[in-house]
Amino acid sequence: MLPVGTRHTPSILGLILVVIPTIVIAFYVIVSLTTGDWLWFNPTFAETPRAIFVHCYGKTIEIEPGSYHFSAVTKIVNKALSGRKRWDSLSLSTATYQDYQTHPKMAALELFYHEPVRIHTSYKFFSGVDNLVIPLDGRHAETRAVFGLNRGVPTAGSLHLETIKPIQEYLRNQKICPIEVSKH
Repeated sequence: MLPVGTRHTPSILGLILVVIPTIVIAFYVIVSLTTGDWLWFNPTFAETPRAIFVHCYGKTIEIEPGSYHFSAVTKIVNKALSGRKRWDSLSLSTATYQDYQTHPKMAALELFYHEPVRIHTSYKFFSGVDNLVIPLDGRHAETRAVFGLNRGVPTAGSLHLETIKPIQEYLRNQKICPIEVSKH
């Protein structure tokens, strides 16, 4: 206890121990509230789809649930979605979505989920998608985009992955779809 009339000497360490945690907590709460996701910082994605389709140059191939390929593709996609990704305003149009399914010069991977899933990012988007579309060859493949749909309606924007090469290589090497492997 200090005697009456004396002051406590200011402490830089004390100031730092109060200000830094306050700023960190305020930043976390603000980002969490704006994204609607309290785990926005968690890069892990570990969801299991209910169906996987490869749209391979005009032909649609279903990868059967429970099969070795289903498990392998799920792991590869989850690993790609768990890495670094960035959001972009590039959105999926209905025409492009249809082209992925029917165009003889385009290939895409499409995953359907039982319940809407969240891909944790510091953006509000991808907060409830039940369908993911990953272009593998053709339009938007070079940007390594992932588009989300909710009940068949495209969501705003897209995520862009570090690489889609493992997905392309697996589908090509397993003779599921002869995708030309990109440089990314």
